[in-house]
Amino acid sequence: MAKNGAHKKAAPRANLGRILGAASDLFTRQGFHGTSTRDIAGLAGVSLGNIYNYFGTKEELFVSLLAKYEEEYFRPDQPLIKALASTAFPDHIEALGFASRETVKKFSAYILLIYVDVVEFGAKHVARLFANMRSGYAAALKASPAKASLKVARDIDPVAALMMVTWNYSNYFIMEKLFKVKGHYGLADNEAVKLFARVFKKGILAGGEK
Repeated sequence: MAKNGAHKKAAPRANLGRILGAASDLFTRQGFHGTSTRDIAGLAGVSLGNIYNYFGTKEELFVSLLAKYEEEYFRPDQPLIKALASTAFPDHIEALGFASRETVKKFSAYILLIYVDVVEFGAKHVARLFANMRSGYAAALKASPAKASLKVARDIDPVAALMMVTWNYSNYFIMEKLFKVKGHYGLADNEAVKLFARVFKKGILAGGEK
């Protein structure tokens, strides 16, 4: 919590934006423990005391930054959320792939901050987010234009299948865009997206082509 609620309201919103932007930049490059509030204040161009108009501790700043990104990430107009709501799974798996590419690109800082939390806090702040993941995918599937249960094999949980498809795409683009391992499947992005869809829809055995 901020030390003084009145001060928090009075402090200019522009300063808050600069503080959060500077914290995001430094935390993703130097880690949480490798960054001081003085570092953040210097990069943001504000006084050290100004940070404490908003945040009582550095960890509170970190948590607020995660919350800010999380709120934006799950907005209905964001690439992956929009694709999950509109894609007729499992017919148009490729749409999830291309949306995952845009999401990794747009939210690279958020993804890196999640890694920071895992490494430096033991996933203390993001565990809740991932623990509730299935319910979000179940809701997306329920709202899908197509009835996945009519097309997915009876021995496959359609919600788990949707999660598996989406996370494989996300992990592929995290490797490509954040880990800087270009073409690690030996394919261009578009080709990789199509191959993922082919494998998930028909399997890898020759019989799957029938």
